[in-house]
Amino acid sequence: MKKTILLLTSLIAIALTIVLSMAFSVPGPESRENAVGNLKKLSPGLQKAFNPNDPQFQPLPKPKPGDWLAQHKEPGQTFRQFLFSNPNKPGAHGRKFIYLQPIGNFPQKAPKLQTLQQFLQAYYHPMTTKLLPTIPLNKLTNVRTRHQQLHCPDLLKFLGQKVPKDAHVLMAVTMADLYPADDWNFVFGMAQLKKRCGVFSFHRYGIENDQKQALRRSLRTLAHETGHAFGIKHCIHFHCLMNGSNSLDESDRGPLHLCPMCLRKIHWGLKFKPHERYQKINTFLTKNDLTTEAKWFTSRSETTAPSNEFPPRDK
Repeated sequence: MKKTILLLTSLIAIALTIVLSMAFSVPGPESRENAVGNLKKLSPGLQKAFNPNDPQFQPLPKPKPGDWLAQHKEPGQTFRQFLFSNPNKPGAHGRKFIYLQPIGNFPQKAPKLQTLQQFLQAYYHPMTTKLLPTIPLNKLTNVRTRHQQLHCPDLLKFLGQKVPKDAHVLMAVTMADLYPADDWNFVFGMAQLKKRCGVFSFHRYGIENDQKQALRRSLRTLAHETGHAFGIKHCIHFHCLMNGSNSLDESDRGPLHLCPMCLRKIHWGLKFKPHERYQKINTFLTKNDLTTEAKWFTSRSETTAPSNEFPPRDK
């Protein structure tokens, strides 16, 4: 009887996943243009950088069974909706730094914390990233554990009390496995849109087997969760760093770059020159032998390189 109930439960779950994946409709060109917003009042350089029809940016692929959008119904967040959400603005109230907070011990083969610091500084250029001293796991007071997993909401509450006054974002990194709720097996990371903190884990990245792949996964999750702390929700319009992910396979299929809509969101606060930001990320990726990703950022830097300098006017 119990086996029959379990089988029926599994079949129902599979059926629901298939229904959701079939129900999600990939947004078309008009929807993507609307998501990026009106670009007419921007400088020619920024119009080029945020062009939703540039072939270097791809639409979101149809989700496979088991993918994030096959199991989670999300409305997305256009640039206009991002502004209406009243996101924390970088630099406001003296909050001008990103802080990277290590938690617990890290094995020798784990990505180096200084490397992650350098990546964040390039990705969220021109904001400076600072590396904080490590917090031992036994200092995490009032953080529940389950099978050696840390409970994300408790951990984020703990981190919320540690955010420096001059921090725009405090991002924590740990080798400990994470879970968000009792009915979830695990989560790669989690961030809070308004409370300026987040955390992600190396635990499931295969560090012992492939250090380069582990670094690639770490960079993607670190940039993704930091993006949430900038007020950016999951992207459903383009193939983008900010797409949701249910598994390592789905995450590995995702790009390291932001789509034009999400790029415009971080530009709203950071006011970078797009080609300079792409160059800095490309320099980092080339230095760390991530050639596939570096190739895209090289191409994008060339595409956005201005013949003349245009002052950013995105308001």
